[in-house]
Amino acid sequence: MNRFLQHQQVVNASLAARLPNLSDAHYTALIDELARAKSVLDQTRDLAESKLEKRLGLSKSEMNVLTFLAAAAESSETAELISRFAVNGMTIEALRKLAFGDTGNVRAFRELSASGKLRALGLLTRNDGGSDELHESRQTWTVADRVLAWLYGDESIDPSLATLLRPVMRATTTLTMSDATVKEAAAAMKSSCAVVIAYGKRGFGRRSLIADAAADSAVGLLELDTKLLSTNPKDLERQLRAIARELKLLGVAPLLCNLDALESERIDLIGRHLVAALDTNVFVTCGVQRMQLRWNRPVIAVEVKAPSSLQRTALWKELFTAAGDSDAEHLASQYPLAPALMHEAAVASLARAGEHTVSQEDIEHGIRSVLDDKLANFAKRIDATQEWTDFVIDEDLAQSITELIARIRRRTTVYEQWGFADKVGKGLGVSALFSGPPGTGKTMVAALIAKELRLELYQVDMAKITSKFIGETEKQLGELFDAAEASHAILLFDEADSLFGKRTEVKSSNDRYANLETNYVLQRLESFTGICLLTSNHESNIDPAFQRRLSLHLRFQLPDEDERQRLWCAMLPAAAPVAPNLDIAGLARRFEMSGGYIRNAALRAAFLAAEEGYRHHGCGPRTCSAPRIRRYGQDRRAAGAADVIALRARRRRLRRPA
Repeated sequence: MNRFLQHQQVVNASLAARLPNLSDAHYTALIDELARAKSVLDQTRDLAESKLEKRLGLSKSEMNVLTFLAAAAESSETAELISRFAVNGMTIEALRKLAFGDTGNVRAFRELSASGKLRALGLLTRNDGGSDELHESRQTWTVADRVLAWLYGDESIDPSLATLLRPVMRATTTLTMSDATVKEAAAAMKSSCAVVIAYGKRGFGRRSLIADAAADSAVGLLELDTKLLSTNPKDLERQLRAIARELKLLGVAPLLCNLDALESERIDLIGRHLVAALDTNVFVTCGVQRMQLRWNRPVIAVEVKAPSSLQRTALWKELFTAAGDSDAEHLASQYPLAPALMHEAAVASLARAGEHTVSQEDIEHGIRSVLDDKLANFAKRIDATQEWTDFVIDEDLAQSITELIARIRRRTTVYEQWGFADKVGKGLGVSALFSGPPGTGKTMVAALIAKELRLELYQVDMAKITSKFIGETEKQLGELFDAAEASHAILLFDEADSLFGKRTEVKSSNDRYANLETNYVLQRLESFTGICLLTSNHESNIDPAFQRRLSLHLRFQLPDEDERQRLWCAMLPAAAPVAPNLDIAGLARRFEMSGGYIRNAALRAAFLAAEEGYRHHGCGPRTCSAPRIRRYGQDRRAAGAADVIALRARRRRLRRPA
């Protein structure tokens, strides 16, 4: 017989025996029927009920309440019988009398109170609309749908929580961390009712470390992304009760992610309504700054550090084993990404390659697609089309650029292989300031450096970073720096004095919060292990504390006459028609301009010369033919673009080709 039918028989017989005006014979028959139904029920054992009772730690009387309400929910006959006793609906008072008897007792009051397991874990839910204004004496209750589904044998995750909870599986590749870290995590699994925190930079394997240790210890895990929880306190409490119930029902422990992104009020609610209800370990992942959690539990902290070059080499080799013999050592040196991004890049590369062997181009395309996903919210990627031959610099600046490239390219050798990381401590990143007048090539050099190193350059969009809300700018900057560190991309802050400016004397609340923002950037830049380039036209506006944290300071000067002449030559493409008598030396001597202005002048001259030749031959947009275009192109070789702009500056008119 169905287990629900057995419960319904017991409940129906019990209720019918309590009806008034029963004859003695009828009453005796109902008592005999109740005894037989209870005997049948006691002789069978239902696995779902046993798990429900054991995992939630319910008493026999609490189980009776649930089975009583379950029978009422599933049987119209039972519901009709109950309505004769509970005229105003299934209030707490009516439930107390029906389930525990007319007299009641201390246990009945405790188990049906708001702090009892039945209501605290959401096993009972209101069916009166849930208005907070309704007095408790008038609130009506029923059994939760999740309890009914469980009693029917549904042990999958509650569909209402499917967007919040997901199973945690073992990592598919080898962990890129030291044996000592793995042993620490394994030892933490043997504790009881502790908070185990895995902290470190995003993408370094915090979640994978806990997942592997849990799998080795046969501990089930469900991941909860705490950022998805409600911001409304009452809704959040209901969510947390439902999550606690689900974790206890399934017999698993929670893995709380992104907890450090929440404000303290929501973290406290998680501690009161979720952590306090569990008798298992609670696992947490957070950033570099270890969280201080006051949940009245012992805390075990495991730091997840960046993988070494050897570990990255092993992971690249493992990721591309099926795709061909890739140069794993080169990949580890050229693309020292976080392990999580390496996995994503490998998936993208394999998808692009299809059935063919993965090529270097596939890998670079996969890495670029992953970086765009991580950094597109804060910055835009810059691709350099120029070459070093298009740039004219003096010897001192060339040496500084060479040193900067060496610091980026040989960081693994110096810090890891030679052991300088232990001596330096912090400040292992590369940060450089490019200062000088406008148009001297600061942004262009940053792009050429990225091109030389085959790294991606992302120019920070300050409009997406800064916010009028207090603390929001710091939060955005933190996410930006974290993403840049994990992806090993070069960050470019153009016009950096807007963000890295000097702190001022505090005269108002605006000054105070502006200084707090500067202080945060100072601290974050010092712990930054990536590559950060700053450009500024006014280096005196940069806070001195930033300048102390710079790896290099490259000063760009206005070009002298010889450099200007080379810049004019570099700016004229080989395919451009140039007059044979073009006086480039005269242009360099007469016009003291930076490279940016020379580029603008040459480009403007090209357009003016092209338009003048177009008019000279009488070609309108509708009548210009291919032969005329060819003749025009031949005739334009008699005039030079730069010469045109020079003469225009002197005579205020254009000289047509001879």
